[in-house]
Amino acid sequence: MHADNGAGVFPLRARAVLLRAVLFFPLAYHCQAHAEESAPTNITPASSGYKTEIFNLVDPDGSQSGTAIGRTVSAAFDSFLNLAGQDAKTIRKRLLSGPATEGTLWKIGESREWLYHLCQAHQCNVTNVALLVDEQTHRMAGRLLTRCEAKWLGNPSVAERALIEREYPVKIDPDDARIFCKKQ
Repeated sequence: MHADNGAGVFPLRARAVLLRAVLFFPLAYHCQAHAEESAPTNITPASSGYKTEIFNLVDPDGSQSGTAIGRTVSAAFDSFLNLAGQDAKTIRKRLLSGPATEGTLWKIGESREWLYHLCQAHQCNVTNVALLVDEQTHRMAGRLLTRCEAKWLGNPSVAERALIEREYPVKIDPDDARIFCKKQ
């Protein structure tokens, strides 16, 4: 008779645990674990008016502010900022004072959404916005960080939040926090 020391049992149990984790992990995230994917990279400014920095669409001096897309996105941006419950005009002015990234197209569920990031000059890590614009509906959803306080606006989905947090995580420098963050 051969005595089994259990060496062959552990790998089988480990495989069973691993299999369950692989199968049930997406369910823990409401089937949203892989809900977003990068869209084609061959999109050019000539093929889509969204392939630009957002200030070109929403700033009155922007190169596309007078276009149909510019007017629509600008109105949606104003509505988005109004959700913050603060002085939207001041926030808008501060955000448009600094650098911005060119929009990148993502497929989230069935939607094609453009991800933008812009921030206040010289205070980028304490006052910024990362937002998604749905290409068809022009719905905006995202995270506004103003004076170190983050607010989710426009009811972003779990997948939208995950994308924003992954692409533009909040990173506040301790010295900036001491100077610019609201004192509690």
